Amino acid sequence: MSAPGAAIPLLERRAIEAELLLRVFDAASASLGPKQARMLLEQAVDAAALAAGQAFARSAPGGRPSLEHFATVLERWQEGGVLDIRDIRLDKTGLSFYVTRCGYVEKYREMGLPQPLHSLCSCRRDAAFAEGYSPHLRMERPETIAGGQAACGFVFRWQP
Repeated sequence: MSAPGAAIPLLERRAIEAELLLRVFDAASASLGPKQARMLLEQAVDAAALAAGQAFARSAPGGRPSLEHFATVLERWQEGGVLDIRDIRLDKTGLSFYVTRCGYVEKYREMGLPQPLHSLCSCRRDAAFAEGYSPHLRMERPETIAGGQAACGFVFRWQP
């Protein structure tokens, strides 16, 4: 059995989720205020990403997560040419790369999604996904395209 939504291109899935998240944000903001509404969405996005990371870990050869297996997720993330990635480096302790074009952010702009929600819909997922994949995996990413930078610099470290 494949993961829910695996047959849907990831960009399309994120666009559907973003549309729903915006509606929930608007409704929650009206009753809770924008700060509480954002916190609610962050909790939901984190939980979904953590579960997705756990599901991906179960697909590791022999059910044993590893940095080498984790690196294969880049294929799914780039599906359909949605990300331009350069300088991919993988060694025994880390995976690093730069995203120089993000089709997810482009899609959110096209949809008219408010800029503060761009990172919540995609970028925020990455750390929780890594955490769900393995307690040995940590992510660093000081800047993002969604945050107005020219690139996203990712570093995933495997800490035994």
